[in-house]
Parts: sequence; C-alpha cells; structure tokens
Amino acid sequence: MPEYDIVGALQDLSAYLANDESTNYKDGYYYKTVKKYFPDEEDARSFALRLVIHYAGDVHQPLHATALVDDKYPNGDAGGNFERLPDICGAHNLHAVWDSTGYTYCGYNDLPLNSKDW
Repeated sequence: MPEYDIVGALQDLSAYLANDESTNYKDGYYYKTVKKYFPDEEDARSFALRLVIHYAGDVHQPLHATALVDDKYPNGDAGGNFERLPDICGAHNLHAVWDSTGYTYCGYNDLPLNSKDW
C-alpha cells in the first residue's frame, strides 16, 4: 500500500493550487482523488484549498498525524474515523469526538456566526 500522509497532501495540493508544473502533483494520489470527485476545475480548486486549510490547521492534532493499523484495520483507521463511539450531538466516531472537544462543541452552528455563537 502506498503511504499517504499529511505532508504529502500539503505538498501536492499546494503545488496544484500554485500551478507548480515543476512538481509531479498531477500523478499524485491527492490531486487524482480531488479531481475524481470534483471534475469541475473551480470546484476541485475550491475543495483542494479547503483541504489545505484543514490539514494545516489540524496538523498538530494526534488523529491527523497517526493511524491505528492492526488486524481490524489493516489499511488504517482513517485517523479514528472508523472507531465508532456513542452518537451525541452528531459526533459518532473517535475523530469527531476529539474534534468536538469531547462532545462539548459538536453539531453545526448557524452561519454566519452571530455574537452568541461566536
């Protein structure tokens, strides 16, 4: 199985967004996956930017930097996304519970944020 990691994702997606033809990002897993789901170029670039923001903002989070690989998850647990927990306010896996600070900030606020939500 090829190795997929946040560093490679950031490098490939940043090269794609910068139109850096000196790299081989078009041969990469991350570029190909984004283009597979978003064939429209504007949508693909928008989603790639969202991923870069998400990955750069969360690179310090342990579930973005590790994966459990064992008999149950031979290809990894997707950073805790496959490990199910009780569904409370929309958080139902280890990754979501971590991101919600232990079920404290889960669900979706109305957007744009008002002073109460902020």
